[in-house]
Amino acid sequence: MDSLMPSVGAYRVNAHVNGIPLSECSFINLNDKINPYFEASVSNDPDVTALVVFLRNSRGETVGQKVIYNLENEAEDDEILFFMRSLDENLPSFPFPPNIPVGRYTMVSQVMGGKDVLQRTEKSFYYMGNTAFSFKGIDIHLPGITDNTQLITREMVVMLEAKLEFEGRIDPYIVWYNGKRRIGEGKFSDGAGALLWKAPEQSGFYNIRAEVFPIDGHAGLTGYQKEISLLVSSKTVDVNLVSGDIPQLVHWYVFEGNLNDSKAGSERALKPENNPQWMPVNGTYGLATGDNIVMLPGIKNEFGTSAGFDAAPWRGMWQTLFRFNPVNDGVVFSVLFESSSDVSMNLSKEGPNLVLSLVSPAKTVSQSIRIPEYASFLTAGVNFSILSGKFMAKINIIGDTVEQGDLAAAPLQLETETEEDFLIMLGLKRDDNAVDVLNRKPLITAIWDEFALYKMPPIDVIAADVARTFDFEHSETLANSF
Repeated sequence: MDSLMPSVGAYRVNAHVNGIPLSECSFINLNDKINPYFEASVSNDPDVTALVVFLRNSRGETVGQKVIYNLENEAEDDEILFFMRSLDENLPSFPFPPNIPVGRYTMVSQVMGGKDVLQRTEKSFYYMGNTAFSFKGIDIHLPGITDNTQLITREMVVMLEAKLEFEGRIDPYIVWYNGKRRIGEGKFSDGAGALLWKAPEQSGFYNIRAEVFPIDGHAGLTGYQKEISLLVSSKTVDVNLVSGDIPQLVHWYVFEGNLNDSKAGSERALKPENNPQWMPVNGTYGLATGDNIVMLPGIKNEFGTSAGFDAAPWRGMWQTLFRFNPVNDGVVFSVLFESSSDVSMNLSKEGPNLVLSLVSPAKTVSQSIRIPEYASFLTAGVNFSILSGKFMAKINIIGDTVEQGDLAAAPLQLETETEEDFLIMLGLKRDDNAVDVLNRKPLITAIWDEFALYKMPPIDVIAADVARTFDFEHSETLANSF
């Protein structure tokens, strides 16, 4: 078997791993069934007398015994013989060597003509042993909340998620393709298991494919692959809570794959402390915050007169409207004051409740409202005013739609001298002195789908068809309107 003829590619040898060609997936697990085969018939080729298959490790050493599928009933002492009447029929499974370590190997297939090697084929693969790993498919998550969870409109940003199950000791590597074009890649631990894909301007079908490798060093290997076909429609659909044409709208973030303000683009984008993290929830996705905080631009505590009414009674009155998923206990968002760090407003998740708190050096007052059990994303609002000597706030939970109102109790009131400009922060960084910094996992308290901030008399929200979430009366004073 020592003479080797030049390989001209006349004989195409492959192997099925559980019925899938090795050339289509280069990963083999313990107890997988491996069957070598010729891709084209050799029954009429008188030169072909046998197929020899064996393994080599990364150092080029032969591992285990050589297996010969032979038309002649003869073999060497170090070979396993399968006597075959034809090499075109289903060849017996290749006896995989027992107790070999996890790692990269090469399957060598030699087409024999008597004692001569007519052609040698080498295919690299990675042996996983009993390491648990599976690629279930690709899930799609859309921005906003719609009745049609599969409608993708032109230029919409959707999240595609590779559904993987694997042991914690491995860190899969994912490569994303649009057709043949590579559009994203990276380690699962770096967030590459999810892809934000912006639909083209042209409607039609688009194929997105994910190739997943259980290991990072995957050169020369073929990963597990799944594909999804996406229909981009020319139809339009409203997925947002509010409209951008409301003049009193100060900030509006829809979190469609970016942190831009929909009122002013990137000029007033949210400012993350680290790279933004996007997470899916029940067919929708949003911005995850907690330890990874993001800040709204600084806000002037004044109204001005551009709205066409007497603004003085409403100075310092603010309304928020947002849709979010409360994930874990902790601070969801805060209002902080630039020169009064000891005065704040915090919205937190505590067990089954949302808790709104006003904090000052002298006193803390809180208000609690139960989170609806059926909800995934909640629509809610916090109204607050900052007047001379008084800080007031109130929370409403609306549920999945603004029609399902559940108003909270009377507003909170706190005596304080705070009138300064303020910041809004989504999430709140934990005190490093109070936790095990080295061993802790990042805390996520909320996933945001939309966040809007108004400075306005409430009657204008009502006119905009979104203030059914608030029980203000236009004719009342600011204090009574809470």
